[in-house]
Amino acid sequence: MEAMNAPELLSVQGKWYLTAVEKNAIDGRNKVWEPIDPAKADTLIFRSDGVMLDTDGKPRCCAPGMLIINDQVMPVKPQVALPPNPLCVLVNCVNCPSWEIELSGPEMIVTPCNNQRLKYVR
Repeated sequence: MEAMNAPELLSVQGKWYLTAVEKNAIDGRNKVWEPIDPAKADTLIFRSDGVMLDTDGKPRCCAPGMLIINDQVMPVKPQVALPPNPLCVLVNCVNCPSWEIELSGPEMIVTPCNNQRLKYVR
């Protein structure tokens, strides 16, 4: 894996909407994408410096300190001060230093902390 520079991070900048979650198929061997009800879908917002925000513009709770986008490492280093998010004191975060992201045009597959894969679109 090689380090990314800031211009490469612009490819993920903006809003992304969760559309599906990868699940085991009935046969137990294959994986299938299970659609998410749009009313319950999560929204990811990335700033140009890699900081993830919630829909209110506050820092996302439990966000990783590093993104691995198409096998390139991008440390998340805020370029401007982040406003506090009071909701984060209510959340017990599990240590998750990085998220893996597969980016292909308007589609993004996110694997947070080796958990199930999530499909987002712009």
